[in-house]
Amino acid sequence: MQLGRPKPDKDIRTVALCAGSGGSVFKSLPKDIDALFTGELSHHEVLAAVENDKYVILCGHSNTERGYLAVLQRKLQSHLDEDYMESEIEVIRSRVDSDPLEMI
Repeated sequence: MQLGRPKPDKDIRTVALCAGSGGSVFKSLPKDIDALFTGELSHHEVLAAVENDKYVILCGHSNTERGYLAVLQRKLQSHLDEDYMESEIEVIRSRVDSDPLEMI
């Protein structure tokens, strides 16, 4: 995890959260957000956020998305089961897939 820091001891009252890459999502945020929590941002997006007195917390693109895969699998299976009852469509989530980047 990486942390970009604005002024020391700044209170955090509002947080924007985006799984994956938050760069394009965060562009439309109100100016009063104190902290950005996301998987990744570009170097220049981090610099701009810190310059605008925002904390930046980066947790890795894949890491912020993988936790939802089991939920997504169940939801997709449920919709397929409802819409295509006679079909034998099965949603399978990989058990060997992993983050392509290693955090060290």
